[in-house]
Amino acid sequence: MKRMRGLYMVEFALTVSLLLIVIFACIEFGRATYTFAALNEGTRRAARLAAVCPVNDPAITSAVNFMGANGFTSANVSVNYLDANGASLGATPALSTIYYVKVSVVGYTIPLSIPFLNPILNSPSFAVTLPAESLGWSGAGVSTAC
Repeated sequence: MKRMRGLYMVEFALTVSLLLIVIFACIEFGRATYTFAALNEGTRRAARLAAVCPVNDPAITSAVNFMGANGFTSANVSVNYLDANGASLGATPALSTIYYVKVSVVGYTIPLSIPFLNPILNSPSFAVTLPAESLGWSGAGVSTAC
């Protein structure tokens, strides 16, 4: 009978381990889904700012992470100014050549806290392209800050 008690403890430990893995996996994938939804919304907000703020304004990249995703930096944000054909204009384009702005989230990873596994989940690439509007210039030809 004493040997059976040890067998029950081993079975319990294995079962609880599997149960904890499943529970933590559900929680972590829910957190990752929430983070992806927040980054998707942040990309939309940043594209809107890029369309109305001065070229390369720092407020554009900080708008993507409005919910405070862990490990997210400005290096994970790509802002491109595009011509009428959708081709990139480079780092410092002339205002008269900008027709579209494109903001993308690139290279972001989320480490998941799942017992015994600890996988890393790569974020999909979120991108939003909008037509350029004022680009920070008022009707009087004066640059406005965001």
